[in-house]
Amino acid sequence: MKNTVLNRMPRARLIAIAAAAVAISACGGGGGGGGGFPILPIAPAPAPAPQPSEPVADNSAPCFNDADFREGTTVEFEAAKLGADAASDPFHRKSVTEGREAFAGANPISVNVESSTVRIMRALQSTVKKEYKDLVGGNILIYGKSTTYKQTIDPEFAATFPPGFPTMDKLILVSQAYEPPFSFPVDMKPGQVASQKSTITKTKVFDGRIDPATSIPATGELTYHGREKLETPLGTFNTCKLSLKITVGASVITTDATREFWLAAEGPYRGQLLKGGDAKSLTLVTKMTYSPK
Repeated sequence: MKNTVLNRMPRARLIAIAAAAVAISACGGGGGGGGGFPILPIAPAPAPAPQPSEPVADNSAPCFNDADFREGTTVEFEAAKLGADAASDPFHRKSVTEGREAFAGANPISVNVESSTVRIMRALQSTVKKEYKDLVGGNILIYGKSTTYKQTIDPEFAATFPPGFPTMDKLILVSQAYEPPFSFPVDMKPGQVASQKSTITKTKVFDGRIDPATSIPATGELTYHGREKLETPLGTFNTCKLSLKITVGASVITTDATREFWLAAEGPYRGQLLKGGDAKSLTLVTKMTYSPK
């Protein structure tokens, strides 16, 4: 999240080595009747012990799926908070990978993570949330996110307005860009930490009017803890456990947040989030529909 680095590494095959025995014999003789010492056969060299099979790779590469960077890939899942009441509403998310889109001076891949329309009084408000990412040179680049709010008068209500009456439609765009984008390798070894500094810039556009942007320094730190076996309602999976810590601010005034996540290393949901959240509020995926392209 571009794209073959995310394929599962095959097991090494056992190589059997057999040694061929060579026997040499000769008889000695010479003038004068004296017999020489016979040359004894050379004993065959013992075959070397079979090489042990190489261990299954425990790097993080299989836990990222390049299909998630292809247009048309869809992921929809429900997740329940661990320890929550069974009757509580589950968390639901649907994401659709779209094409490339201009964002923060770049042209990353956009992922639509929410599209909804609700009625507010006599108006309709649509919301579209997007995340921007890319896969370049074995690294995932995270560019930021945006939310677009569009409010329009209910068409049936607008039909009662006199000709030329303004409909007072509203359009608001809020974006959060990382400059430069956070860049983390997909292929990490257990215990490896990748860190990068960036700047978070927030902007707001209200009906074409751009409010002053605000920027603040930030640091992202991705840690790969290694493989873990995870039991879920979807089945039991070999997963990669990672954590991402984002520290925002400068000098002594900083805030940070750390999120942990478990990604499937195998099976039909390879690369997808199966468990995640902060340490005090973890959720576990209970249902998933994954349609990679």
